[in-house]
Amino acid sequence: MTWTIVLAGASGYGATYVREIAELEARGLVRLVGLCDLRPLDGDARRQFGDRPFDARLDRLLADTRPDLAVVATPIHTHLPLGRQALEAGSHLLLEKPPAPSAAEWQEILTLARSRQLSCQVGFQSLGSGAYARLAELMAAGEFGEIRGIGCYGAWSRDAAYYRRAAWAGRRELNGVPVADGALTNPFAHAVATALALDGSTGWDDVADLETELLRVRDIQVDDTSCLRLRTARDTVITVAVTLAARTPAEPVIVVHGTQGRAELHYTRDLLVLDGQSEHHGRISPLRNLLTHLDQGAPLQCDIASCGAFTRVLEHINATPVPRLIGERWLAHESDGPQDRIHIPGVEAAVRASAEQLATFAELAEPWAV
Repeated sequence: MTWTIVLAGASGYGATYVREIAELEARGLVRLVGLCDLRPLDGDARRQFGDRPFDARLDRLLADTRPDLAVVATPIHTHLPLGRQALEAGSHLLLEKPPAPSAAEWQEILTLARSRQLSCQVGFQSLGSGAYARLAELMAAGEFGEIRGIGCYGAWSRDAAYYRRAAWAGRRELNGVPVADGALTNPFAHAVATALALDGSTGWDDVADLETELLRVRDIQVDDTSCLRLRTARDTVITVAVTLAARTPAEPVIVVHGTQGRAELHYTRDLLVLDGQSEHHGRISPLRNLLTHLDQGAPLQCDIASCGAFTRVLEHINATPVPRLIGERWLAHESDGPQDRIHIPGVEAAVRASAEQLATFAELAEPWAV
């Protein structure tokens, strides 16, 4: 079957969907019947789909095209209103991560999808990795013995332009609407969601205890350097330590600590390391998986219902005070033309130590964290 599709958000990250939809259309799997964006189509999208219906209003485009499914790849705070429009129009939905900036909005999307008997996939791409699937199978089979804990670490760098790119960037809310653009809930949301999924703890009630250390190096509302530690209902300890203020960026890693073995999942690279041996795997995209689900009934990689535990983490972070600003004495500045970078000397080692020891920054006695 060829599924008709509408894309909301054709620029920014949405450009990846433009390319994927073009590939799927060439194979006869989908037919793009409309695009929605507040900005005109850029060069690539215009060359690919400049002849398709285009509208700045999704509700109007949905009414005109009646697609089988809609992809919403727009800013976080627009997910509920646009997702609601798609579901109310009778379209299956692929919603970029994170699904919603609050528990109430996540619940509303979930309830509406269920009531309309429509599928709602969330774009946590890491959950479509063969490396993730292989690690989950090994854990379930007891290959690592008893799981002592799961630690995640990531060190990226973001300059001042990153926070100037949009009005919602670096904000907890915008005009009274939740945004939740912190490091744990947006850039490194995959680390949180993937660790929870590996433990089989994806429901709201699967999180037993939560503690966070939320810090920032800039004048923003959210965290850019953070440590999360939680205990699941299965009694697994999970830590996620990340920063957007690294001098030497490195891709994130999830470390599984077992009594009989250890594994490292480099989820952005589809790489699994077992006893020092590297395994490279492929990946099935959320959109391709959704099509297989609709065609053949295959399980969704990330059904909206399986985002409960992640959303509980997000809600906990939203309820905390504004993250503490790290003192200037612990920071280093670099300026290169329009770029303005701030980094925390030694933060790369700190986030890794947190994942290895399942410890918080304070327990590691990091001076900028206490």
